[in-house]
Amino acid sequence: MAGLQKAKSEETHRRVLEAAISAVEAGGLDAVNIRKIAAEAGYSVGSVYKHFGDQDELLLAVNSVTLGRIREKMSEAIDQADDPVVQMKVLAQTYLDFARANRNLWTTLFAHQLPEDKAVPEEHIQENISLLEFIAVPLKALNPDLEDNFLAARTRTCFAAVHGLVTISLEARFVGLSGEEIDREMMYLVERLSGR
Repeated sequence: MAGLQKAKSEETHRRVLEAAISAVEAGGLDAVNIRKIAAEAGYSVGSVYKHFGDQDELLLAVNSVTLGRIREKMSEAIDQADDPVVQMKVLAQTYLDFARANRNLWTTLFAHQLPEDKAVPEEHIQENISLLEFIAVPLKALNPDLEDNFLAARTRTCFAAVHGLVTISLEARFVGLSGEEIDREMMYLVERLSGR
């Protein structure tokens, strides 16, 4: 009996999360409405709150799925290259491609902010750090003498530079780039960041 209840609970959790992911994919952060997601998943609002304490918790779960998808793409991409500079280029291009193809999920990942009185769960922090490790590995290969604290700072700098270029370009800011320009300039940026 306990096994059946657990299976039903896991199914409810999965269906609610899938409905929330679909809502974000279709309409971004503003499309997340507990009542609509409950109806889409086929459950009551109370069932949603039984699995996700509030809308922030549900959005953190959606963002965890997004981070997992990015991690999967980066893992597949980096396996195709041995040279550390090529690895960094591949990672940057993969990040850009993911943002282009999953615009609403990617935007929600950065647009969702927890209230000041809520701490970011440690698990979510670790999910973010695991993505940065993809960058740290080729950076360390290029700079073997770099101490860990400097490597951590350099890794974040590299991510911030790539993320900034992706953000201003996809948001069509006046200084942003488009089409083949962004792909070309992304490679230029990575070459400079890697010291090549």
